[in-house]
Amino acid sequence: MRKVKQPDHGPGNKQDERSRHTTGRLLAEARRLFAEHGFSGVSAEQIVAAAGVTRGALYHHFDGKKGVFRAVLEQVQAEIEQRVKAAVDRAQDPMEMLIAGNDAFLAACLDPGLQRILLTDAPAVLGWEEWRAVDEDYVQGKYRAFLGQLMDDGVLRPFPVDALAHIISGAANEAAFWAARADDPETALAQAQKTMAVMIRSLSA
Repeated sequence: MRKVKQPDHGPGNKQDERSRHTTGRLLAEARRLFAEHGFSGVSAEQIVAAAGVTRGALYHHFDGKKGVFRAVLEQVQAEIEQRVKAAVDRAQDPMEMLIAGNDAFLAACLDPGLQRILLTDAPAVLGWEEWRAVDEDYVQGKYRAFLGQLMDDGVLRPFPVDALAHIISGAANEAAFWAARADDPETALAQAQKTMAVMIRSLSA
């Protein structure tokens, strides 16, 4: 009779579980605090107190407050990437995929806390080069590749792909800032999405 392998509850697994729990608590509380107060308005002591862990635990898992912030930024980027991908997957026409992804990004950035982490604090905290490197991993690299594919397929008119990717991305960032700070954010979001959709369609081949 074949033996069923029992789950391993040894010391190593328990240690990993505790480590994941600690990391999760630090990220969750750091994200909440950064969203509410901004990077400069939060201390490492506040993060560890909110997470219920020691300062040593923070430095064990991250390179200080900046290291926690970078991990929070990557978490935010990954979540936005999933939202954009889900919107793109629901669209059928390639041009509408591009518009749907842009719409999803703008909608995500309507959250002031998310916008503060992603667009306001990240460039200042990490520096332009490191911020762009994170963006390249999660957004810009995939976006540029998609634009290039659309050009190759004759969906978009030919443009320098790097220039086009940065121009559309920059427009989306500014639109997100504007919409989130508007007196009526939902109306501003709809206007931004509609305007950018017209702009994107104007690039059609």
